[in-house]
Amino acid sequence: MEPDPTNELGKLIDSAGPIAGLFVLALGVALALLWFSLNRQMKRINPDLPMGPGNNEDIGDKEPAADSEPAKDDVDRVADERPANS
Repeated sequence: MEPDPTNELGKLIDSAGPIAGLFVLALGVALALLWFSLNRQMKRINPDLPMGPGNNEDIGDKEPAADSEPAKDDVDRVADERPANS
């Protein structure tokens, strides 16, 4: 009599159940730790800090900011550091 392949597959799946359960449990614990850590970090943020660059009152300004272009000294320094073409 030949062994039933479906019965062997069922045994394999049943034996993997506890391992899969432990894996899911470990993922749940890791997710909970990340959640609590994120909440703790969010509570530490100072609400008096200014908003980001996209959320301030200067959104309607069309002229670029003073620091948007590199300084002339920086451009000259980078040009001096480039190797000569051979």
